[in-house]
Amino acid sequence: MQDPIDVSLARLSRHLVGDSTLADTLTRVCEAALAGVPPAIYVGISMTVDGKLGTYVFSHPEVIDIDYTQYETGEGPCVDAFHSGKVVLVGSTRNPGPYPEFRAVADRYGIHTVLALPMTADGSTVGALNLFAQCEHAFDERAISDGSSFARQAAFVLANSKAYWDARDLSENLTVAMASRAEIEQAKGIIMTTMGVGADEAFATLRAQSQHENVKVREIAAEIVQKSRREHQ
Repeated sequence: MQDPIDVSLARLSRHLVGDSTLADTLTRVCEAALAGVPPAIYVGISMTVDGKLGTYVFSHPEVIDIDYTQYETGEGPCVDAFHSGKVVLVGSTRNPGPYPEFRAVADRYGIHTVLALPMTADGSTVGALNLFAQCEHAFDERAISDGSSFARQAAFVLANSKAYWDARDLSENLTVAMASRAEIEQAKGIIMTTMGVGADEAFATLRAQSQHENVKVREIAAEIVQKSRREHQ
């Protein structure tokens, strides 16, 4: 019988980032981590969105409540794992130690061990994989080793997914820009024909109307093209 971590790692290796959205991809990572490191009952991923560190993906809504104090105070195992690139283990949230506010909240939610694993790809930390368990000292050396292996592979999935979606967004933006440019050129041609002016004068007319109506040039151009099509139908 295969170890749970081997099954989870195999699931990650087969995952194609283009098959789903970034959020779906990260949700699958959480599900695989939950299955791969059995002591964990909850999993969350700390990452930056628009420059702000937070837990944006999680296996259970309570993770948000537990992690909130970390980001408010700037102190917690997930925050430290993300910034230091090192494994951070809180063996018992019931015992005194670093992150007292986080410990108190976790204990209140019945979480008594927290393991935060840096997700590092190509020398850069792209996130932190955070595992939560109910019993104290839940993660032994084997679990930490398995979790670390999973976090390293998950980091590449995260990095590749972000790169894919960034590239896709760029491609879509370029496609929109090219379509807008084509409409602007069409509108210029219509103005040149109807007003008997050159290309520069036609664009100046577009720009002047844009400024007068406080509407983008591409929207003015699209309106002119659509109106011309209706007239010739």
